[in-house]
Amino acid sequence: MPDPTPAADPSLTALLDRLPHTGAARLPDRILSLEPGRRIEAARHLRPDDPVLNQDGILPSALLVELMAQAGGLLLLDEASAEGSPPRGGLLAGLRRLHVHGAARAGETVFVRCELVRRIGDVALLTCEAARGDGVRLAHGQLQLRLMARQAP
Repeated sequence: MPDPTPAADPSLTALLDRLPHTGAARLPDRILSLEPGRRIEAARHLRPDDPVLNQDGILPSALLVELMAQAGGLLLLDEASAEGSPPRGGLLAGLRRLHVHGAARAGETVFVRCELVRRIGDVALLTCEAARGDGVRLAHGQLQLRLMARQAP
């Protein structure tokens, strides 16, 4: 099935490589838009053979939340690089008023939008939502992310 997701801005594609996740653990497959320090929109198209799907071909709720967290982490990593900070990794530190309403299946695209609400030191509060390509909202709420120094290999 073809991927109906709009093309990503090629200048943003390299930002995905800043995530500490690789392979199937890297959930966003494209960044659609980025306003540094303000908001990010990302997406993942779920292929029928996608290893993140469960046995019924559904993206588990925990991975839906992780997709939102990784998109939010990209926003924070981009903000940190703009400030000249050394490369760091992000950690999901908490959830506030998170509601999961539905699920995405193989063949669908999940769109995520995160906006920075506030940042205090290394902890940021983001409002995020996820929706299918048909506009049905899958989840929304606030995520707390913490930027941490990356450990040397």
